[in-house]
Amino acid sequence: MVVRKFSIKQVIEKTGLEESEVRFYENAFREFLAFTRLDSNQKDFNEDQIEVLIRIRDLIKKRGFTVDEVKRELKCILKKGEVSPAGARPESYARVIAVTSGKGGVGKTTFVVNFAISLALKKKKVAIFDADLGLANVHILMGVKPQFNLSHLIQDGFPLEDVITTGPLGIQILSGGQGVRELANLKEEERRSLLRQIDKLERSVEYLIVDTGAGISENVLRFASFADEIVVVTTPNVAAAADAYSIIKILLGMEPNAKIGLITNEVASMYHSKNVFNRINVAVEKYLNYSLGDLGYIVTDEYIKAANQLRKPLLLSYPTAPAAICVKSITETILNDKVFVNTRKESSFQEIMGAVRRTMVGAGV
Repeated sequence: MVVRKFSIKQVIEKTGLEESEVRFYENAFREFLAFTRLDSNQKDFNEDQIEVLIRIRDLIKKRGFTVDEVKRELKCILKKGEVSPAGARPESYARVIAVTSGKGGVGKTTFVVNFAISLALKKKKVAIFDADLGLANVHILMGVKPQFNLSHLIQDGFPLEDVITTGPLGIQILSGGQGVRELANLKEEERRSLLRQIDKLERSVEYLIVDTGAGISENVLRFASFADEIVVVTTPNVAAAADAYSIIKILLGMEPNAKIGLITNEVASMYHSKNVFNRINVAVEKYLNYSLGDLGYIVTDEYIKAANQLRKPLLLSYPTAPAAICVKSITETILNDKVFVNTRKESSFQEIMGAVRRTMVGAGV
């Protein structure tokens, strides 16, 4: 078997790291990267080592893990002696789905709430992270009153379990808080600290739904790129469709391996939704060389407003309403492993464990 070798310059191109960062990881994670077999005259890297570097980079830069936290996690999983098959998630981690939009007022949060209910009705363990920081309203549509929110977690050091609120059907809600200006502009270290806390939540459920704010703020983009899959919600409105394209473009620039699907809200029919989807997808294919997933549509339905006024999710207040049926159909599409699962961007520890184990035994070095 021929083992391909890569120079430090090629490693920098493949990982997006600076040389100083590569050398830091080389030293900090020596026990997992098996660099000990490389002498001063042999500084090539193999594919497994590059894979491990990329995964460690994502844990530190995207999830906010410290070096010690990464080491503990790798040691813990290696100790179990289990390597997840390609495309599968470790049992201890939830499937993280971010729901976002380029424009506000397109029904994003209403979808999040009812999507969570739809999953819970299927006996799935679900949590919602309301990442619309400072303007959170998931709890309002769920009809619950959180005693604490993210400000208590970030600013006051409350433990995660004290900040979680339980909603209908046992859905766990981490509220972003209302009217807290400081939350809307988190510093990088605060965002990383928050993601470390979210990691705990991710271990306790099967599905973690991240309701981002609208637009292209740093918080929105970082929380969306943190997810396994991204759902973009739009409407037939020309401005909403243009903004949806813009956020898709930015997200793909941040994470080329993102899996992005589109939901068209407030449409008259399936044919109406197809026209909207095709218009956006044609532009995405032409200019971004990417094909969106068509996750479905939600028809215009007065029962949605009625349910929101009641502060009771549509699927619980009017389960046979046309829009409720649409949400159930979208849920089936998202749950279909052959339709909307990201096989290009693995979760934190899917493929990494095989690469770590191979480098630790010196395979190919």
